[in-house]
Amino acid sequence: MQVRNIPLTDICPSSLNPRKTFDQESLNELAENIKENGLIQPITVRKLPKGSDHKFEIVCGERRFRATTIAGLDEIQCVVKELDDKQAFAAMIIENLQRKDVDPMEEAAAFHKLYTEGTMKIAEIAKLLGKSSSFVTSRIQLNSIIPEFENLMRNGTLYLVHLLEICKLTPEQQQVLFRDCFNEASIARWPQKILKLEILHEMIDEHVMNFLDTAPFSQTDGTFKCNKDCEGCPFNTKNKPESYKDSARPRCMDATCFRNKTREYIFRTAKSLDIPIVYQGSIDDDIVKAAKEYGLELVDMTNRSYVQLPKEPEKANFTDEEFYEKRMQAYRHVKAIFDSNIEDGNVQKVFEICFHGNLSGQFKYAYSIPKEAENSTDIADSDRQKEQVTKLKDALLKTEEKEQEELVEKKREALESSDYSKQNTALSGEEQRIFHALLVKRLSYEFKKSIGLEWSNTPDCFEKCAKVIEENRNAIKREFIKQALSEKSVCYSHDLAGLLVALLAESDQTASKEIEDEVAKKYESQRIKLQTDIDKLNGKLEPGVVNEPADGTNVAE
Repeated sequence: MQVRNIPLTDICPSSLNPRKTFDQESLNELAENIKENGLIQPITVRKLPKGSDHKFEIVCGERRFRATTIAGLDEIQCVVKELDDKQAFAAMIIENLQRKDVDPMEEAAAFHKLYTEGTMKIAEIAKLLGKSSSFVTSRIQLNSIIPEFENLMRNGTLYLVHLLEICKLTPEQQQVLFRDCFNEASIARWPQKILKLEILHEMIDEHVMNFLDTAPFSQTDGTFKCNKDCEGCPFNTKNKPESYKDSARPRCMDATCFRNKTREYIFRTAKSLDIPIVYQGSIDDDIVKAAKEYGLELVDMTNRSYVQLPKEPEKANFTDEEFYEKRMQAYRHVKAIFDSNIEDGNVQKVFEICFHGNLSGQFKYAYSIPKEAENSTDIADSDRQKEQVTKLKDALLKTEEKEQEELVEKKREALESSDYSKQNTALSGEEQRIFHALLVKRLSYEFKKSIGLEWSNTPDCFEKCAKVIEENRNAIKREFIKQALSEKSVCYSHDLAGLLVALLAESDQTASKEIEDEVAKKYESQRIKLQTDIDKLNGKLEPGVVNEPADGTNVAE
């Protein structure tokens, strides 16, 4: 291929190029590099028909062309190829898809065009780019994503992994999901900044797929306005297994009925409660009308914040035991203040019927409103006062915790420097209880559960568990011995091996003897064979003579 210098004015970018975004800072850096070192790799162009505004069109290298223009040069090195539109488009896509910083939506559009125009099959695209066929297929599906979700990815609210799940829905289903779960108010209520995939799946199940196991209402309740339950309903996929692949997990195919039942259930629940019924943000007229029909008085929480219910950390999510205990300690601190506020009446449970026009039906917590409050200013002042009380409770609890920590530390130092271990007398009853508790703390969770023991990292745990520990003290000792002598390390520790042998000889002589006989039999013939070879070499046996095992078994020479 011959490289030619062609004036920049004779060249134009191609409208076929799937790449639409160019980072200006990166272009400026490349332009400076081209000024200093020249163009390392020529661009690829093709001739345009006579009568066109330009003589050549870029096939590969529009970024280099733009940078050369910024560098103020008049011409650029080119390789001219004879390509039709289909060949040129395939070349553009392949070059763009081999970039490290390829935009996923541009990549999706490129895959889609290659596939739908019949240029290449999915397997061919995958092989060419070193990707799997499933990767290519998922990128093609990404083309069905609606602009609203693409914008959320662009602004950092969602990530590609989220869109790859959402694009499996139809555009109509995506609109429902966006309306119910991804408006600005809904996003502000996320418990974490980054949306977990399992929460996204729950949103899809509840708001789009209408899975009946996520419905708040009972499937056997036929008292709703539609006068039918879900069990025998023809719109229940369970009743048409021949038509729906997911009939094993039934869902409602009548979205309007599903939403109406959910709405009616929320208002029924609100009517049955003896706590404030609240809403946040804008509220639809039909919700206000329905509230009046149910005799509900709605409290506006738009300018107030909810009090968050402390969430206990799940141990399964932690690999570091110490870090988990620290999180648990922080949780217990916050939960103690929360419970104190509930007990004092500073915080009360409320039922949120909707937020920003969306039905909610969720139990929340808020600072209680004093009866004498006459307007929003009084309520705001009351909330600020209760927030201040909460902060003071926090400071008080921290003082108490610090006092307890210092007390424990001083007692620990006292024990450390004492002659306690030099007392060679019988343990008292309390000392034995403490000793058994120390043993059980080191035993497995499964064993603790098997004896009905709920051990926790709390100061009162010992007293709560003392009775169960004493009732099972001998089982605890034996479990401790079992765990210590059944670890793999026993195979490499002769002293522990000696303890293991002694234990089995004491606890199960029959099993111990059977094991010894089995292993001895396995290795006896090997020992005899080796000893025979040694005796021969030492001249103690005539050729052809073989030592016989004690049980008369023949040993091949």
